[in-house]
Amino acid sequence: MTEMENSWKRTEYDTWEEAFHGLAPAVRQQSVRVAAYTQAIFVMACEKGFGTETKEGSDRMKGKYADLAYKCGMYHQLGKALVPPEYQIWNEGFTEEEKAVYKKYTADGRVLVAVLQEKSNRTKDKHKVEFAEPATKNIPWLMLRESCEQHMERWDGEGYPAGKKGTEISPVAQIVGIAKELDRLATETKSEDPFAEAMQTILDQAGTKWNPALTDVLSSVRSKCRNIYNKYIHYTSALPKTVPLVEKKKDRPMGLKYRPMICDTAGTVVAYEAVPWFGGILGKPGETEDASAVEEMLVRKKMVEDISRYFLYEAADAVLRTENCKLDVKYILLQMMPSFYQLNSQLQNFTQLFKDQPITKEKLLLTVPAETVAFANKNTTALIERYLRNGIRLVLDGYDPKKHGEKLPLEKISEMGFGYVRIAPELYLQQETANAMAVLREQGITLIGGNAETHEIIAWLEACKVSSISGTLTGVMVNEDELIRDSLLRER
Repeated sequence: MTEMENSWKRTEYDTWEEAFHGLAPAVRQQSVRVAAYTQAIFVMACEKGFGTETKEGSDRMKGKYADLAYKCGMYHQLGKALVPPEYQIWNEGFTEEEKAVYKKYTADGRVLVAVLQEKSNRTKDKHKVEFAEPATKNIPWLMLRESCEQHMERWDGEGYPAGKKGTEISPVAQIVGIAKELDRLATETKSEDPFAEAMQTILDQAGTKWNPALTDVLSSVRSKCRNIYNKYIHYTSALPKTVPLVEKKKDRPMGLKYRPMICDTAGTVVAYEAVPWFGGILGKPGETEDASAVEEMLVRKKMVEDISRYFLYEAADAVLRTENCKLDVKYILLQMMPSFYQLNSQLQNFTQLFKDQPITKEKLLLTVPAETVAFANKNTTALIERYLRNGIRLVLDGYDPKKHGEKLPLEKISEMGFGYVRIAPELYLQQETANAMAVLREQGITLIGGNAETHEIIAWLEACKVSSISGTLTGVMVNEDELIRDSLLRER
């Protein structure tokens, strides 16, 4: 028993409001959304004659009950107020006993609603009402009771609490059930458009979980449900579709490709390295080249600042998409041209970037060649340190303790403010390199690997406690859409 269970006492509720506030905040918020979906679906269902094939259904499926349908959605989880808060939200880690406690809220909800209805009839009578369901022929009362008890029943009989199937399930309970599932999927799906995926999932379940006639109704009211989703989006765990800052036309002359970065020999992808490409090569349509091939021309034509800003915004778009999809991608590592660090301070542009695209700054990392840092003049050194002080995450790339150590010794790296280092790949598989990497780790430096071209290199880098590795063996280069798609598939 937890401390909360020991201190929690079951409450006898006298009013609907008291019972509703006995629900956990997340359950109350969900109930409000489900109520809105329920009403919209109910109105359309009445127009289409849904559920009228039985006498009970024809009595209930009438437009005059639209407001009542909203209440059915609002109070469908009321039975959860009778258990501790930790049992009000489904947890896959529940024991079988705890699952039974959770599922009991449906039957308990029916009785609680009946008791509250009876109490509302006895406002002047202080006689205590027993926790039992009094019989009634009142259709609105029956609809509220049915929606509480039966909303988790399913068309194929695989639901609970009674395993009802087909038209045994009250039409209003079917509507509340599908409204609740739409909300659940739309708030839990990892996608740029969770609502669309949630809707499609439900439509694909027609004839199994859901009455095909009801999924037809849902399809007809899609736009109204989309408006409800948009209205309550800030109260859910899902986020709206990303609006990118960079337009990625098919015929654009440059862009980014993304190489997966793994964290272990099993190939777990934790990040992506963003590599610039340039097209428009004369006489070679469709071919591309990397930044090193055009950097001299960009410097000569004073285009480095504009091009670098373009790539920064494109990488920031990718970061935002991973965040909106709630993907477990730690960062995007953008390869920056060395000449970027010869420009005047770009702090103002960085500040504007993070205003235009409000991402987590720590998820956008930029490379700076160790050669550039080690042999920089005072102005460039001051500029790099200024970036680091202002929270720009720079990765010291291609560091060679022998080549750069005199100008940039190991102990100075952390003093400058670097938090990330990538050792020059030609130094891999050497004990001296492993020793240098151990010194960097002791300083709190995060090690990143590259050029993983053999399994031996991956195993060696992992043994050296490198956090992530990119290379030919870590995965093929992909575009931004493929990055999102692949990451979503891995997490399902």
